[in-house]
Amino acid sequence: MKKHFHFLAAVAALMTCACSVEPVDVVDVQPEEEGEFTVLTAGFAGAEDETRTVRQADGKVFWSIRDEIVVIRGKRRVKFTSTNSSPAAVAAFRGTLPSGTDSFWAIHPYNSSASFDGTYLATELPDKQKSNPGTFSDDQFISVASFASESEELSFYHVLGGLKFTLTEPGVSKVTLIANGGEPLAGVIGIQDRKGRPAITAFGDTQSQIELSPSSGKFQVGEAYYFTTVPGTLEKGFTLLFEKEDGSSAYRSTSKPVTFEPARFKAMTDVDKGLVYEKDFFTYSPSSVSLSKSGGSFTIRVHSSKDFHFEAASDWIWETGHTGNPLMEASYTFRASRNDGEAREGFLLLCNDTNCFPITVSQEAGSEDDWKSSGFSHRSLGMRFTATWCGYCPIMSETFHMAKEKLGDVFQYACFYSPSQGGNYGFSAISTLENQYAVDGFPTGIVDGRVLIENYGSDYASELIVQAVRETEANYPTATGIGLRSSLDGETVSVDVDVYAHIADNYKLTVLLLENNIIGYQADYTYGNHSDFVHDKVVRASLTDVSGQAFAAGEFGRQSFSLSVPVLDEYDPDNLEILVYVQRPFGSQPVIQSGRYGDWYVDNCVSLPVGKAAIPDLK
Repeated sequence: MKKHFHFLAAVAALMTCACSVEPVDVVDVQPEEEGEFTVLTAGFAGAEDETRTVRQADGKVFWSIRDEIVVIRGKRRVKFTSTNSSPAAVAAFRGTLPSGTDSFWAIHPYNSSASFDGTYLATELPDKQKSNPGTFSDDQFISVASFASESEELSFYHVLGGLKFTLTEPGVSKVTLIANGGEPLAGVIGIQDRKGRPAITAFGDTQSQIELSPSSGKFQVGEAYYFTTVPGTLEKGFTLLFEKEDGSSAYRSTSKPVTFEPARFKAMTDVDKGLVYEKDFFTYSPSSVSLSKSGGSFTIRVHSSKDFHFEAASDWIWETGHTGNPLMEASYTFRASRNDGEAREGFLLLCNDTNCFPITVSQEAGSEDDWKSSGFSHRSLGMRFTATWCGYCPIMSETFHMAKEKLGDVFQYACFYSPSQGGNYGFSAISTLENQYAVDGFPTGIVDGRVLIENYGSDYASELIVQAVRETEANYPTATGIGLRSSLDGETVSVDVDVYAHIADNYKLTVLLLENNIIGYQADYTYGNHSDFVHDKVVRASLTDVSGQAFAAGEFGRQSFSLSVPVLDEYDPDNLEILVYVQRPFGSQPVIQSGRYGDWYVDNCVSLPVGKAAIPDLK
């Protein structure tokens, strides 16, 4: 049975939460000849300005009788059990510490699957949690001893946070917390040292929702319950779904950004007050859509208490994304291709577990001549040449992020990593582009194949990118539009590209495979080296010649390309992106360059996650 426990506001640093008080057999302990019998003392972290938690009115956190932690040294994992005869603020833990000179980790609660790979301490936060009134989820409020402990006196820090709430409606049997933007709330987590304290710096398999149920019976009105979550910001807010055993449900949602911090709990009192619990509701709108011959995007909104899915019954309509949660109110965005023929009618099927509902999509007639009278929208391309050993490169990384914030979709970019950088994402063909753009050091930025970006302060340098983009738009009318579709089938990404040309000319096409959210090392001379730097827009492979696949297009012509690339084991399929850009020769146009970069500039580009699609944007 799990003991009731509380916080004390004056505690200088946290101890771990209470656990089982039932007698537990000690298992997983190494044979005595392979280690040394050891008594570890676990408790406070130290000075009063150290780790703190949210003030609570009801006391402090104690170790329970026969509480358990896991201790990891190198690749070996053992269980230590507390010897205290009553709940205590400081407890002694007994076990056999593996032999060796390596420092060690300690983690609570005990988890037989916790491991250390030399870089990350890995454990798992479940997405299905239990809770008693006034306490955290059972054995799930993870605490870690001070990083790479060498002392037998351990200081534990909480690495998780979460949400505390109370209910007004009796009979609720399950509450689900859902990240509206799909951010991780639970799953496999990797822990490293961050400024002397353990912190979550990487994720494995993650879940964007957590189900919380009482350990027994129903949630009690007025009592506090806790979701335990990984720290982080939910940019689109979150939704709480409340369910009763009779099948009725209700939900409350916020779209404002919310941040969960380590060792802190957001508080929501009477969170379901005023809600109406309903059974089996299912509505959607609109039931029909009318589109122009140019095609474009449209949105279907669904409000449902049951699972549902869409099926596209017409090959010229496809889904491009969704927001919200499919169990409640969600918005699904679709895109239709341009119509070059007679008026047509297609439909989507919206299906739940009992019925399918057709949504009619009609589109007016068009012809291939229609797009010729419209100009294409322009997007500029930034190239960042970088390396993980380059301590000045994080400044330019911030520069490109700031430029993206200022320009939005008008600015796309890719990051080319040196193969000599020692990681597993160096781009072997980088030398071709280094020669083309006279790159003689890292970092170097290039915009539209014309303008060099020096590594000045991020705010100033981002303005230089903005100026370069505006210069392209003012001097080089966009000649091409790009249609893109891609898919992942097994271990292969397939890409279909259509290039539409307003002007008869020679062109070059480059198609790159990018990967986002690679967590790894980065030297940093300004703020200190990072072990958890987020590397985005990393060029993994080129599906064409990296300097461009040459082709010719007549006036108002279209060229189509079908390409593919293997997905290697080290790639994360969920984070892959396709970047397509078209180069055009300056010809009789003025040559505006900051260096001798050749006769070509980037006319247009498009970049989308694998599985997404785009048609050429017309002005």
